[in-house]
Amino acid sequence: MKRLFCTLCTVACLTLAFTGCGTTSVVENPAPETEKPKAPETKEKHPKNEEKEPANIKFASQLQQLLEKNDTKGAIALFSKIPSELKKDLELKMLLAALYYSDSQFDNAIATANEVLEVEPKNSDALELIMLCNRASGDKKSYQESANKILAADPYNAAVNIQKAEDYAISKKYKLARDSYRKALVGNPKNSDAMFGYAQMSYYMGDLEASQAYFQKILDENPQDAAALAYMGKLAGDNENYLRATKYIQEAIKYDPKNYDYWMDYGTYLRYQGKFEDAANAWKKAADIDPSFFLAYAYLAGNYDDLGKYDLALEYYHKVIETNPKYYFAYEETAILEYHAGNYKNAIKYFSEAYKYSADYCYSLMIAACYFKLKDSVTAKKVLGAELKKQKNDSIEYNMLRFWFDSYSKNAESSLVMKISKEDNSNKRGKMLFYMGLYCENSKAYEMANEYYAKVTAMQAPMFFEYRIAEWSLKK
Repeated sequence: MKRLFCTLCTVACLTLAFTGCGTTSVVENPAPETEKPKAPETKEKHPKNEEKEPANIKFASQLQQLLEKNDTKGAIALFSKIPSELKKDLELKMLLAALYYSDSQFDNAIATANEVLEVEPKNSDALELIMLCNRASGDKKSYQESANKILAADPYNAAVNIQKAEDYAISKKYKLARDSYRKALVGNPKNSDAMFGYAQMSYYMGDLEASQAYFQKILDENPQDAAALAYMGKLAGDNENYLRATKYIQEAIKYDPKNYDYWMDYGTYLRYQGKFEDAANAWKKAADIDPSFFLAYAYLAGNYDDLGKYDLALEYYHKVIETNPKYYFAYEETAILEYHAGNYKNAIKYFSEAYKYSADYCYSLMIAACYFKLKDSVTAKKVLGAELKKQKNDSIEYNMLRFWFDSYSKNAESSLVMKISKEDNSNKRGKMLFYMGLYCENSKAYEMANEYYAKVTAMQAPMFFEYRIAEWSLKK
């Protein structure tokens, strides 16, 4: 496809070719040095006495101007006025076909390319353009037929193999994609698209040595290739050489400063070096480039959360939810921070949203705990009652929910503590200890609550969100 669009750039060369032709160029002979200057004419020149610009030169000049303005439709319209001596020019026909393709007029592009094939049945540019039109129009059968026709005559055709590789890559068939890129390189060892594709597929397949070698080949030819520089940064980052990764990505950004992904990678490499504020600034730059995408906000939220700057973390988690409402992980994190801030109504809202995506009994317990803190025990028990109906009567989850739902009983507490002590799953046991502590906290038995929280934090295995709340509670 890249090769096709390069055809559009040949118009400048065509213009030079037209103007350089001896039969069409206009050269004014200077007057001899000895000739006396003529007196200025007092009469206006009549239009028919003026020298007219040759039609082919005028056409090429107008076409070049339209293409420089990216006026595809205007360029197509200009071909209706093409001079008769240029109508059979095959390069111009291919240019028109490429313009039709660029304007998504695939039927016209194919028809024009077929005109070229009537004169040159093996014209590779025309065959490739027809294949691209079939692909772009969604005609899979015709696309395969046109691609196979080219490959039958030229198995290592770079353009066709690159297209097949892209199709494989979209389906995540990376090995088949790399094989097609390899064939393209046999046909054209210098093809930058094929080299990049081969390097990228090698990266996805974990063949980092081959990936690095081909990205370096690209950079040897073009040291300013931003995408290759970015991947060299990824390779260095995978090797935990974050300083080198940073240098590569800085170079990539220099040549492509509006690339969202590059700023995201830049922030990641800085964060691994402990430069948290610099990392945040990089991710903010990414967010400025595309304010509608959630990823930069998620990184910023996590960064500030880790730094204990919870107000900023909350701000960015809210942005995550705003830009990607289906990213349920953000609801849980937002709910936890709202709970920590004492914003129990907000915590209920976000725990409820998290529950919609993952019906975890823990969310119901946290929602009930928030209602208890808001002195609304009636609603709290409605939440617990609804969750009880979803649990097996002999499960430890059911017993915990029942303990919260019923009036306090020392026997019930002792029985539940015994069951918790026998729980083999460490994460489940940690959660249960936390909810015993939270129950005690809500009952204002703070000393007992801290004993349970201390048991949770002593596990030193924060694989569940309640661990953080236990830590915060102990620091109060």
